[in-house]
Amino acid sequence: MTTLLTFWVAIAVSLITGVALSLSPLFGVHGVESALALGLVLPPFVAATAASFQGRFGKHRGVDLVFRAVGMAIVVWSLPLAILALNALRVRQCAPWEGLAFMVLGPAMGCALAAVVGLWIAALLRGSRAAPWIAGLVPVAAAILGLWAFYATPTVYVFGAFGGYFPGAIYDDLVPVPGRYLTYRAVTLVALVALTVLFDAAWDPASELLDWRRGVAHRLGAVLVGGAMLGSVVVAYVLGDSLGHSISEEHLSEVLGKREAGDHCVVHMPRETPPEDATRLVEECDFQVARTRTLLGIESGEPVIAYFFRNRDEKKNLIGVGRTLIAKPWRNEVYLQAGGWPHRALGHEVAHAVLRDAGRGPFAVAGSLGGLVPNPGIIEGSAVALAWDVRDDLDPDQWARILLDREELPPAGELLSLRFSTFPATRAYMAAGSVVRFLMAERGVDAFVDTYRQGRVSEVEALDEAWRAYLTTVEVTDHERGIAEVALARPSLFTAVCPHRLAKLRAELGADTASRDDARTIETCRSILEIDENEASAHAALVGALARTGDDEAARAELTSLRAAMSAPKPIVAAALEQYADASWTTGDRELATKLYDELLEIPRTDGASRQSEVKRIGLASAETEQDLIYEMLVERPSGPVAVHVGRALGELRQDGLGPYLEARQLMHQGRFALAIPLLRDASERGLPTERLARELRRMEGITYFAEGMYDESQAAWEARAEVSAATAAEAERWLERIEFARTGKVSPTWPSPSSAPRAGP
Repeated sequence: MTTLLTFWVAIAVSLITGVALSLSPLFGVHGVESALALGLVLPPFVAATAASFQGRFGKHRGVDLVFRAVGMAIVVWSLPLAILALNALRVRQCAPWEGLAFMVLGPAMGCALAAVVGLWIAALLRGSRAAPWIAGLVPVAAAILGLWAFYATPTVYVFGAFGGYFPGAIYDDLVPVPGRYLTYRAVTLVALVALTVLFDAAWDPASELLDWRRGVAHRLGAVLVGGAMLGSVVVAYVLGDSLGHSISEEHLSEVLGKREAGDHCVVHMPRETPPEDATRLVEECDFQVARTRTLLGIESGEPVIAYFFRNRDEKKNLIGVGRTLIAKPWRNEVYLQAGGWPHRALGHEVAHAVLRDAGRGPFAVAGSLGGLVPNPGIIEGSAVALAWDVRDDLDPDQWARILLDREELPPAGELLSLRFSTFPATRAYMAAGSVVRFLMAERGVDAFVDTYRQGRVSEVEALDEAWRAYLTTVEVTDHERGIAEVALARPSLFTAVCPHRLAKLRAELGADTASRDDARTIETCRSILEIDENEASAHAALVGALARTGDDEAARAELTSLRAAMSAPKPIVAAALEQYADASWTTGDRELATKLYDELLEIPRTDGASRQSEVKRIGLASAETEQDLIYEMLVERPSGPVAVHVGRALGELRQDGLGPYLEARQLMHQGRFALAIPLLRDASERGLPTERLARELRRMEGITYFAEGMYDESQAAWEARAEVSAATAAEAERWLERIEFARTGKVSPTWPSPSSAPRAGP
């Protein structure tokens, strides 16, 4: 009776889980998320059912008993598998074979192992009535052990014997089947076979007990083979670092190779990092920690530990997340890939680490139930507010104002709660940052720290009402509204169709365009657009590739359809226009290219994209030799040394400062700031052909002078640039704080006030 009861409970749980998962587009098909959910839910019930098999089927041979239990496990696993397969007729499944691989490697193997473990528990407990309960707790304990690995080591991904693969941060949407997962499951399979062989050798059907003396006497070979296999499993566990199954702090430090300590930070970085770059990185980390602690009034002698990886691929291989930057406040650690100096996201991640002193619970974050249930809205909103992240030339208040005007701004109560993760990333982060900064300004820092510690906002309706009233005073131009259109058109990861397949195709598109393989670019673009017709990069690359292959009619048709589409944000049209203009220049139609660049300069885009179009337009209006040089630099995009040579040659031909400006940019990208200084001065003396370039020159001067310790000159450059917009004012303010910190070792930050920043035309 017990066998039947536990079996039918397992069946009911599997059916309910399958139906529940099918309600979400992200979990409703075979994939890494649904595999993890099933791997966590099903094995405890499978193990409990298998443990009850002994009383019903104990007279069978050991191997037959194992086969019955594993067969039951496969039945339990197959039911939600079938439900999700049927649901794929309703919710698009873009990578069916990869999704099926995750389902087999995850819950299928987890359930099979749970079945064998359940038999062993029952046999060791000699059929005790408590055996099903204890067996069911084993997968639960394994899941807790996986959580401990996430908690106690730098790793973000987790491999679980029963649960399968937890890939890490939810916003890291490029999640293929990793090779190390295959080797991990190979070890699981060895353990499964070893446990089966040993169980069969020791099981005595007559007494329905394990009899090791009988096993050694009659099945010595099987015992030795099973023991050797279990020994190999132990060896694989010990070598987890080398196999990529786990990552220790020591292994991570060894792979990166260089450790530098500052006053407030310990920075691990690639061993090949030049000494001057290493010094700047440590000083930048020190500044960000000191600034955040000063803002919050937190005093702590414990340094923040920062890991900088060579690239996102190395970061993905070592800790499990690539594109996403991440922090573990309870470990006082942040994990980023190298991304130029100063690092654009270091302040945000450092804020997470510093806030550990305001958090609570084992994760040292904002959360309820003593910090056991993190509140992602308060956690991320606080980091955005403290770092005052600028995204696409807009600060958080401007993003929130645009959302308010579009009637898409979520209530503060939803933003600062678990629902935060259900909103599209840009919308959620920027709006949450805006409302948290407003909370700090309205109620004071002490009230904010208390809010963070409690993990909830008191009187949130009143806060929401006052915040929305404040946002109506924040100035946003039509140009800035246009910039925001693309980001606001993106769906949440939880509602996006085929997010992992799209991420893989985007990576392939990057490789196709870098290799100038237009045929593959067209194929990849069309695959992307079949899934998401609003993908800006795919539309742009498709137009350019079609034009370069001579299919000008198709390129024009694609561009015309984009222009006509009411749902196409202007920056998407602009990206396609840029590709078409570049392709027209490549094929020799300079008149059309000139016309297209002129049109581009009227469309709202970020400052960097607009500057490039502006310089290309200048090139087309120049002498032929100058045209060729600008084409090579901005359309052909050569390597750094070649680009430096091109900039030098351009400077010898032109009277204005465009050549030195472009040469200096390349040297700055390579960290050669001292070499860039005379070029920046030359560009300033000669003058630049447009105001947009002149403003960017001041930014370059501010960065370069600071890098070389010329703080007076840097301060003058940043004070001149602060007059442009809210975003540039926030950036300048941060650099002026850096200058103060470099001079005195202290920083006096102020809360940003973007609505009071002076305005200027784009």
